[in-house]
Amino acid sequence: MNRAAAEQLTLATLDKEWRTYVEPMLALAEHTGALLSDPKDPQQRAELYQQLFKTTSMSYLALFLGDPQHPDFWPIFNQAYSLGATNPDAAYCIAPLEGNGTYKISGFRGTVRMIDFQIGMGQFYPRGQGGLAPSIVNYDIDSLHIGNDSSFEVIASSKRPEHYTGDWWHLDPRATHVFVRQVAYDWLREVDGRLAIERLDRPAMRPRPSIQELQANLQQISSSAQNYLALSTGMLKRYLKEGLINRVTVRDLAGAGGFVDIKQLYIEGLIDIDDDEALIFEMQIPRRCRYWNLQTTDGLWNAVDYVNRQSSLNGHTARLDADGRFRAVISAHDPGVPNWLDTGGYRQGSVFGRLLECDSVPTPTVTRVRLADVREHLHSATPSITADQRDAALRIRRKGAQLRRRW
Repeated sequence: MNRAAAEQLTLATLDKEWRTYVEPMLALAEHTGALLSDPKDPQQRAELYQQLFKTTSMSYLALFLGDPQHPDFWPIFNQAYSLGATNPDAAYCIAPLEGNGTYKISGFRGTVRMIDFQIGMGQFYPRGQGGLAPSIVNYDIDSLHIGNDSSFEVIASSKRPEHYTGDWWHLDPRATHVFVRQVAYDWLREVDGRLAIERLDRPAMRPRPSIQELQANLQQISSSAQNYLALSTGMLKRYLKEGLINRVTVRDLAGAGGFVDIKQLYIEGLIDIDDDEALIFEMQIPRRCRYWNLQTTDGLWNAVDYVNRQSSLNGHTARLDADGRFRAVISAHDPGVPNWLDTGGYRQGSVFGRLLECDSVPTPTVTRVRLADVREHLHSATPSITADQRDAALRIRRKGAQLRRRW
């Protein structure tokens, strides 16, 4: 075979093989297009395509950085991967595990409000297969011995290593991953922890991936991306079925893919308002509550840009009224009040909140009003925020977001 024929054969092989990986991705839009409120709107369609690239990119990280033999923490939900109502206060990362392995997690705690290590099972997070499996156990970093320099070290394994006297976590044989949340209230001043993970019962050097491994991961990308999309689409469909339009409910989701032993309440509801309207959200904050927040999402259940917009508030940034209640205005346009939750210009989306380790279950209310009438529904002592004050606050917010561990 001459050189030209060999090159032609190689090009034909490349084209054929590449198509086997790419063509399954072409059908991804069909699985999510039904979520568009107006399929004729070119901006909504462009945002859908952005969503497809987003989940495809996240799938690549999961499949090609997710090696339980040589694990590393990779960023799963953040400014770039904002699907699933990503919590703006949390820096998330994840590493795959094998339940029969021996792992050491070490680093420096930092000063963030909480760092939680969630051991989970199933293949949804490592490989985007199946649905969310119940979590197995949560470990709080503050249960460990923290050094004067903020250092920590813990071994996770099925049995405590012989003669080992340091911190140890039991590793369930069903474990497939460790999911980490670093939650901060004050983005500007709290310092994220620095984390490392290594497997102790395997050689340190990672071998070159085999052709079988590479092919399996490449073939999995499209279905993995589709399953990550299903997380958002399934939740929004449930909200619609329950009639949560411009109203909210409080749900306890402990163990359902989240915390196990920690009381975890979620505030959930849909937003559907015009440009000249707003929602007044009101809630009594529990007397004791380790952490709480409230945020907005777009129509595909992505967190609204929380770096450049005030689309979330938490127990540090929110202003409580003299009666101890939290009142916020949800709208597309700035109402000139401290507790504004920006919808990012989306007419339809959702409101989502979290409450951890609280001593009571609040009953929030939502009232739909004209934007011009919002002050009639707020506490009389609610201060005004000028455009310059809002700009200054957003600059502080943006700096704080950039200082966090995002990717």
